[in-house]
Amino acid sequence: MKKNLLLIIILNSFFILSFSSNIFAKKAAIVIDFDTEEVLFEVNADTRNYPASLTKIMTLYIVFDYIKKGNLSFDSQLSVSSVAASRSPSKLYLEEGSSIKVRDAVNALIIKSANDVATVVAENISGSEKEFAKLMTSYAKNLGMKNTTFKNASGLPNRAQLTTARDISKLCHKLITNFPNEYKLFSNTKFAYKGKTYKTHNKLMLSYEGADGIKTGYIKASGFQLAFSAVRDNKRLIGIIFGGDTGSQRNKSLKIIMDKEFAELNIKTNDNKKEIVKKEVKEVKENNYSIVVGTFKYRNNAEKQIKLIKSKYPISTKDKISNVVLIRVSGKQLYESRFENFSKKEAYTACKRLKKYNRDCFVRL
Repeated sequence: MKKNLLLIIILNSFFILSFSSNIFAKKAAIVIDFDTEEVLFEVNADTRNYPASLTKIMTLYIVFDYIKKGNLSFDSQLSVSSVAASRSPSKLYLEEGSSIKVRDAVNALIIKSANDVATVVAENISGSEKEFAKLMTSYAKNLGMKNTTFKNASGLPNRAQLTTARDISKLCHKLITNFPNEYKLFSNTKFAYKGKTYKTHNKLMLSYEGADGIKTGYIKASGFQLAFSAVRDNKRLIGIIFGGDTGSQRNKSLKIIMDKEFAELNIKTNDNKKEIVKKEVKEVKENNYSIVVGTFKYRNNAEKQIKLIKSKYPISTKDKISNVVLIRVSGKQLYESRFENFSKKEAYTACKRLKKYNRDCFVRL
């Protein structure tokens, strides 16, 4: 795991976890090297969150596996029940009693993220969506997704349906590895069904060099999410991001992270005919690190947090300067509770100690 200057910048603009209320989506990200499965970047990668429509990646994985085993074909017809037809948008508006080919269902899941189609798939494979969710969870465990539980095939809200950024990265890796030909479908940007053309929700794939999939997701409780893959100079990276406030912010944040990791691998880009070069990190003076122990809407709450940390955890803050710092995030004014004058080692040690007591803490340069 790499924690560096860029991580600090992103923490300031995206990963602030200052509000403890559950109405705020949990923010997390991870980037892995596809070839080695090495984690190149991570923050809150094991924080459990709602998978939203990233759920459909597992639904598709199972479809591909059933095709591989001969239990389905791309030309198989899937029947539409009243339950499936009643699913809320995004959907194809399939009618009860009709049918849809597996090929069209796959495209609808990838590009349209159709919830009615997800239920159709579930019911045709397992008899009911409840039983299919059990199958999904079983697949997840077999793929090493230790912190994932599925309750439906679409990602529609269910408080018990949870996953992590790390688990989704594992799922993406396995799908690309085990079904390389089927994975190519994720690079499609549109598909036609019954005279209507549907366009991809994955806008970053349209602009990011080397992008070839894979899936977006959103429900109110999760925020905007993205599972993403890109290949440059024969090097594939998989990036996952959870909890974006908007689709645009989510895309921009993951782009920054992915660009940085490609650059650190000395991978070139043809964007504007320039080469992404790994930047030299300036030497940091000793005792120039701070730890942030809280971010608040009101200054007096930030000051109270400093007093609390000082009184309850004197070892972590002894001889350190305390300060309340005004910051702006997405146009909002917030106050950070900081302790300053740490060396790099001291800062990370202090945060590690505070986190043992379930106190929020991150290092800032």
